[in-house]
Amino acid sequence: MRTNQLRSARRRAESDMFQKTGPGKIEVDLDFSAVGVLHALLWNFDFDDFAGYQFRGLKTEHSEFLKSQVVPLLEHDAGQIWMTGAASRIGTGDWNMTTSANRVITVAKTLSEMGIAAEQMQTDAIGNSKTKGHALDDARDRSVLLWVLPKLYFEPIVKPDLPRHVPPRPKVSRNFKIAMEFEVDKSVSFAARQLVKKLVKGRAGAGIAAVTAVFAIWDTENNLKCRYLYAAIGLGVGLSLPTRGMAGTLTGPWNQFVTEKPISCSQFGPSMRFTTAGIGALSVNWITLETPRGVNDVYMRIDTGTTIGGSAATYPAHLSAFVPLERPKPFGGP
Repeated sequence: MRTNQLRSARRRAESDMFQKTGPGKIEVDLDFSAVGVLHALLWNFDFDDFAGYQFRGLKTEHSEFLKSQVVPLLEHDAGQIWMTGAASRIGTGDWNMTTSANRVITVAKTLSEMGIAAEQMQTDAIGNSKTKGHALDDARDRSVLLWVLPKLYFEPIVKPDLPRHVPPRPKVSRNFKIAMEFEVDKSVSFAARQLVKKLVKGRAGAGIAAVTAVFAIWDTENNLKCRYLYAAIGLGVGLSLPTRGMAGTLTGPWNQFVTEKPISCSQFGPSMRFTTAGIGALSVNWITLETPRGVNDVYMRIDTGTTIGGSAATYPAHLSAFVPLERPKPFGGP
């Protein structure tokens, strides 16, 4: 009897610690957000919102943000999300770890109810481990940090459920042409941005750059074409023209090149180094195309289309993906 009374008193005390803190707050880091990429902080969770070990629902503002901004990037298995729950300094380390874990679980549960698969979500909790030097109860520490990134897919050449047969020998060539069909990149800043701003009088931003582009490779001997998706992260500078920090390049001309040995137009990749600088009709670009083992990679300068805005960036091969979107298709030229 005495034990039950003590437990009841402890639950009442914990429940009394719970405090509502007003509307949920959201901060989107535009510098680290691009096409299919989102970096955001959901904060101002209620104080001690797991007191009494009660699972309280997500705040309306946080739920609406997940529904309108996060779910569209994840639905149809298009992306994946990393979430980290945190707590302020008030309370013991163990209790803050429990509270931060509950917050991130609540966000994951809400996404699950919105149709997002558990396999797309990764959760973590850090308690108050990152709050050194903060106020005892900083509303931004009562939070869940979100990272959303896209998934890349390409159709395999041979499906496992197809009957076994000897595929026809692919047509190969040494003579090719490559053209950029469309490209968009977004420079995002870190400490180097301030130095570049001084050099260009505040009209540019420098830092991590993300690029998404579509290229076409044309086998001019066999009249076949294969389209490739290119995605990469690198270092870049973007001029702040009317494009609000975005720069893009429209469809460009065909650029001729020759490989060391004959290969198929679908055998390039799976990575590519890309360096670009452009503004308006002026654009200078270099690429290094990865080729199959035993064939030297292709390094060349290419012309692209008109640049919208202005940017300069380099994307190393090890942080890139260059994958075919389709099998080679007949192509008679532009």
